[in-house]
Amino acid sequence: MCSAPAAAVLAVPDTVSTAATQSAVSVTADKLQYDGKTQIATAQGNVIITRDQATMTGATALYNLKTAEADLDGGVTVEQPDMHVTAQKLHSTNKNYVVATGDVRGIYGDKKLNGDQVEYYLDEDHGIVSGNGYMEAQGSQMWADHIDAWTKKISAVGTGNVHIESPKDNLTAYAERAEYIHTPGVNDGIINLFDNVYATQNGSSLNGDNLQIRLADNSAQAMSRSTLIIMPQNN
Repeated sequence: MCSAPAAAVLAVPDTVSTAATQSAVSVTADKLQYDGKTQIATAQGNVIITRDQATMTGATALYNLKTAEADLDGGVTVEQPDMHVTAQKLHSTNKNYVVATGDVRGIYGDKKLNGDQVEYYLDEDHGIVSGNGYMEAQGSQMWADHIDAWTKKISAVGTGNVHIESPKDNLTAYAERAEYIHTPGVNDGIINLFDNVYATQNGSSLNGDNLQIRLADNSAQAMSRSTLIIMPQNN
């Protein structure tokens, strides 16, 4: 525990740590100010915050030791098991919630989740992407204005200007809304597409307002009036 008086500026570099929460937290920076009354640490320059298995870095930071809330700005990174995130800004609270903004790029195991803003509920493996959303999982990719994604079970809902690519299935699809479900490690991917749908696969195309594509057998089913154009396959 730092014994410096409230609002003291510590020497460069220095560290503040605490056991006020269930586990110790450390804050390291080139310039560090700690208010013992509010238990708020203000850090500038090469900031490193370590809490449990998570390490957060940035140019500047504010850390509230009472509430376990952190705000970082400037080249932010978050590292913890099966998770790596980079962004311009980040707010973390309750040890389970992170919201990152500004060219956010997240890697969760073997999945990717990018966008202008990403909210992530760690205890639920649930990510919410707002603006220029991108998700990559099991070799398939989704772009959309907004994406709700569950990375552990591989489930996603994209809305607004949805674009899906599955190179291994030679599939490209566009729609206003899409639901993607895939069991990790199993070839059972299902894509449900809604509104202004246009999909192409192996030269054939299908368009309508409600389509389902099954990646396991490359089959498609139309639930609305649709048009299918089939290209002959050379044997």
